[in-house]
Amino acid sequence: MQRIGGVPTRSEVTDTVQKHEDDMTEKGEDIDVVATDLETVDETLENLEFEGTDEGTDAVEVEMEEAEDVTVEIFEQEDENLEEMQSEAGDYQDELQERTDTSEKDLGKIVDASGRIETQETIDKLVDAKSAVLEDMDFLNEEIEHAEEAIGESESLQDVNQGRVNTIRRK
Repeated sequence: MQRIGGVPTRSEVTDTVQKHEDDMTEKGEDIDVVATDLETVDETLENLEFEGTDEGTDAVEVEMEEAEDVTVEIFEQEDENLEEMQSEAGDYQDELQERTDTSEKDLGKIVDASGRIETQETIDKLVDAKSAVLEDMDFLNEEIEHAEEAIGESESLQDVNQGRVNTIRRK
């Protein structure tokens, strides 16, 4: 029997998909905080009355604009980190799909073998093997779906926050 080493357990697959989801959620929350900070700085800048001295108001305006700039830089860094996480999650999702495809090939081989077997007891064991492959495929498909949903939610939150930041940057 030919068996590939390093095949993950179901628990490891579930843990990895969950970790990707948790990491993307946390980073999504981080970029939401940064976008909110940027909105606060922008709103504050717009609401300042600038009635002190000329030098003082110039200094305040420069510092507030620098606060906006640094917040945008932080957002862009966090956003880039989130994209890397989404890419890693997508790569893992692709790996799971490859495992599903391989399992589907294995299922075909088992079905083919079942058609050539005469002994009922052997056929029964091949049916059990077929059931095990189908169960594994169902598990992998559920994890693929879970990963897909997590990536989709992360991208949606990312799009919302990018829109918030871009609205301020266009001003």
